[in-house]
Amino acid sequence: MTLLSTLDVASNYLEGDLPPSLSACNQLTILSFAKNKLSGEIPMQFAKLESLSFVSLSNNSFKNISGALAVFQNCRKLSTLILTKNFHGERIPESSYDFRNLSILAVGNCNLFGKIPFWLMNCSKLQVLDLSWNNLSGTIPPWIGQFDRLIYLDISNNSLTGEIPKNLTDLKNLRLVRASTYGNSMSEPLYVKHSRRIGGLQYNQISGFPPALYLNDNGFNGTIWPEFGDLKALHVLDLSSNYITGGIPETIQICVAHNNFHGEVPTGGQFFSFSSSSFEGNPGLCRELNPCNGSLANSGRTREIPSGVGGRIGKNSMFGIIISVAVGIGVLLGIILVRISKKEGRDQVEEEEEVEAGAMEKRSFESGSKLVLFFQRTDGKNLTANDILRATNDFDQANIIGCGGFGLVYKACLPDGTKAAVKKLTGDCGQMEREFRAEVEALSRARHENLVSLKGYCRNGDDRLLIYSFMENGSLDYWLHEKMDGGSLLRWELRLKIAKGSARGLAYLHNICEPNIIHRDVKSSNILLDERFEAHLADFGLSRLIHPYDTHVTTDLVGTLGYIPPEYGQTLTATLKGDIFSFGVVLLELLAGRRPIDVCKGRGCRNLVSWVIQMKVEGKEERIFDEVIWREEDEKELSMVLDIACRCICADSRRRPSIEEVVSLLVGVGTQD
Repeated sequence: MTLLSTLDVASNYLEGDLPPSLSACNQLTILSFAKNKLSGEIPMQFAKLESLSFVSLSNNSFKNISGALAVFQNCRKLSTLILTKNFHGERIPESSYDFRNLSILAVGNCNLFGKIPFWLMNCSKLQVLDLSWNNLSGTIPPWIGQFDRLIYLDISNNSLTGEIPKNLTDLKNLRLVRASTYGNSMSEPLYVKHSRRIGGLQYNQISGFPPALYLNDNGFNGTIWPEFGDLKALHVLDLSSNYITGGIPETIQICVAHNNFHGEVPTGGQFFSFSSSSFEGNPGLCRELNPCNGSLANSGRTREIPSGVGGRIGKNSMFGIIISVAVGIGVLLGIILVRISKKEGRDQVEEEEEVEAGAMEKRSFESGSKLVLFFQRTDGKNLTANDILRATNDFDQANIIGCGGFGLVYKACLPDGTKAAVKKLTGDCGQMEREFRAEVEALSRARHENLVSLKGYCRNGDDRLLIYSFMENGSLDYWLHEKMDGGSLLRWELRLKIAKGSARGLAYLHNICEPNIIHRDVKSSNILLDERFEAHLADFGLSRLIHPYDTHVTTDLVGTLGYIPPEYGQTLTATLKGDIFSFGVVLLELLAGRRPIDVCKGRGCRNLVSWVIQMKVEGKEERIFDEVIWREEDEKELSMVLDIACRCICADSRRRPSIEEVVSLLVGVGTQD
């Protein structure tokens, strides 16, 4: 098959060596053997595949990484090379290789040893570099700061030592207000693992990677350069579990858990919103209830840095101190809470036990039962957490159908043959528990044809499981922005249908459900589509109940960039009109076929809301509409929906329509109800 351009046999059970005869397919541009049981070396004949742009061999048992790199360097068009989980325990080669066009290089989780190789300096177009979960030693070479395009560097979970070089603060692309990406798609997802306990995070395109520097779980010492604050585009700077000392510069906001910091945590910027886990494991660090004049902060206790800084000696004693203090505080808070609860009566308890599963199921859930508690289950059969494990093939990555802020969503086939979607919440214990309870509380109260249906829930060890009805067509975000031909399949009539269904679901939350619910995270990825493309509003992990006579709820600054209403950043209060703003952004996505924030667009066009407003001011409304849906006979309907969207995104929340008005206006568009 000499004209073959794509060969993707990922996620099968193929065994043996790669066939050298495949080199005859010299038109191949995409080659994926990921997640099989292949072994042996990469055939030298593959050097003839000069058209290759994407190669993924991850999750196999290939050998001789030197030979593999020597082969693929001949593929001059290669932009993505994923070798994760291969070449176990080999030395990373120091020979000179030439990958001048490489944008993504992932060689994580291979247990490689040696130093960060000098030949990487030749990869001048690198945007994503993953060397995590190896056994690399030595220091971070200063020349990494010379990469002009790099936005994502993960060298976590190695044995690197020494000071973090100041040159790392020179990364040109991270000094911009928004990092630029060059090229916007990958042929298959790349999974990046940040925890042994939690599955890898899935990234489908380069623009999906958060601008990040993961330097955690090494043996770095010294202090933090204040110049890290100059990396304006940086979203994540993880320095946790190292041996860094000194104070925290006020120019940055970071996770610095398990180091040897001392002094007060700054209160400016976004420090007020950081969880305590971002600073834990620093005995000399003081914050809020632990002022710096306290005995612990001034006691001079520091973690002893062992001679072999790559180790983890000394954490046990530190954790002992933390656990002891936590237990003491927990007991004190328990006494206070018991007294408060007696004083305030049983109102709150009764509210929490209104979950439709009933008081019996509530007590079983609280006691840590591994039964899955179902709503409206009629067959009388119990389902256990082990049944869910089998239904998802032990939460196999091949079954991942979505990801959220606190977990992944898996496709499951239940014992009775029905399909389901299982959200597995993991991460920060406090926030995870809040999201879990918010979902159960909201969806046990709210039942509507345009809301996703919660079938059941379960607590299993440190995990929280939520079981939903399966939505055959995934999310609106997938069809508009991820699927290659998705936009062309979503004609105007279908988009209008989705808009109306989503509005009806939101109207139920705001007006009919008792008490009313503020969603707080309305966006296209939280609008799921069934087999008939009926819209179902989903993901209530950030939702809040709003009781009669209340006008708002106090909130942290939560939500998704591009959908957050402007008033949230000023008042930290969530209102029903905030959901209206977010829904208006979704309407603009349906009309324009563009993301709310697109860093690949030119300056002035990256923020969808601002761009739409500018187009209307300049009288260029026709440029707003997605060319896929533009037809002259639909111009009136398109303009009507654009007017509705613009009313929803009004900067003055008081001038935004209510959701009842939005539903009424949308029903008046076209002939469908």
